[in-house]
Amino acid sequence: MPSDTFYRLPAEKRERLLAAAREEFARVPYEDASINRMIREAGIPRGSFYMYFTDKEDLFRYLMESYGQRLVEQVEERLDRVGGDLFQAVLDLFDYLQANRINDDFREMAAILRRNQRLQPGLMLNRQGPCAIVERLRDKIDISRLDLRSETDLPDLFHLLISAVAGTMLTAEQDGGVEQARARLVRILGILQRGALVKEPASSAVCM
Repeated sequence: MPSDTFYRLPAEKRERLLAAAREEFARVPYEDASINRMIREAGIPRGSFYMYFTDKEDLFRYLMESYGQRLVEQVEERLDRVGGDLFQAVLDLFDYLQANRINDDFREMAAILRRNQRLQPGLMLNRQGPCAIVERLRDKIDISRLDLRSETDLPDLFHLLISAVAGTMLTAEQDGGVEQARARLVRILGILQRGALVKEPASSAVCM
């Protein structure tokens, strides 16, 4: 996580560093991203960077979690609109992202994800994992719609749903475009809703 020193920086200086980092991570994969290029673009000394972040991974995580926080806020809004239907809220999130894909923030997020497809979408969740996020959303989710059997089911389901949105969002401009990507997401959500195992038919009573 960023140090207190980072948060005490003037807002303009903080944003300059983050803008340089977003540009670098969108330009090349994580492993090729250069701190030197970021600080040169941001106009800060190398020593100062390490007063703000531990290393490149710390900065990358902070950026991804910032994007994740924005997505969670959007899910929260959509849960209010659809009466707590988590699956519908997630589908509406996909539609919102596509409608706003030319927005600078979401365009950068998509570019970074596209450059780093081997990384887990879970990086967009906070360091405490999906459990902390679900606790924030729990009161807005209609639990009666879901077949939850353990305390970890809802966080795990949320992680799967966010991963599905991220995956289909990345392919929306490939493989047939947005409509096919949305159709694929609908199919994935359908599988998660119904389950993939064959349901055993109830045995009928036989009168002797």
